[in-house]
Amino acid sequence: MSKVHFDEHSIRKYVLTIFLGFAAVFCFLVLMMQWHGDFVPGGTHHEAAEGAATAHHEEHAAAATTEEHKAPSMKVTLPGGVEIEAFKGGIEDQLVTFLNDSTSKAGKDVWFDFDNLNFKTGSAEITEESNVQVQNIAAILKAYPKLKVKIGGYTDKTGDSAANMKLSQERGDAVLSAIKSKQANEAQLLGAEGYGSQYAKAAADAPDVEKQKDRRISLGVREK
Repeated sequence: MSKVHFDEHSIRKYVLTIFLGFAAVFCFLVLMMQWHGDFVPGGTHHEAAEGAATAHHEEHAAAATTEEHKAPSMKVTLPGGVEIEAFKGGIEDQLVTFLNDSTSKAGKDVWFDFDNLNFKTGSAEITEESNVQVQNIAAILKAYPKLKVKIGGYTDKTGDSAANMKLSQERGDAVLSAIKSKQANEAQLLGAEGYGSQYAKAAADAPDVEKQKDRRISLGVREK
């Protein structure tokens, strides 16, 4: 009976072949995961889950602007040469343009939506990042001493209407208080009112991207 002889060189070639085969399979799996978006370069799945949870924890009260869709920043110049940092087409840009237009008229139907004002989900607690826009509004009030405004709070149609009304009022009050805390002249602030979901346009079962437009805080110009 003949015997198959394996020398040391043959064994090494065999082991190397198996190793290279496993390496090729691993590389193939990694490429497939990247293609399908399941692999997070530079991070773990746990880190990705934490980021998603944080994003879900905070919602925009005004028309939402995600990081990739934010307008470019700009300097808005106020009377006296004061400049504030804002988004192009944002509430500061629109409001100052309106105030500088001698033909524009203030009134109950003149509203501007905050575009960088956020609350923690289901609460009236303003996020730290929102203080920039609150400070900007206080600066605009100071620069235009004849300006008088009212704050309006709105929700989408999701949930109980009474609870939505309560939440919108609490959020409006929170924004009003935040503006006052920035040394704004209280005589220019005509209060806050929560309107709940009564002006919401999207149905309760509409995609969230549509309902975001109904969750907002607005500033009404009553005098200029």
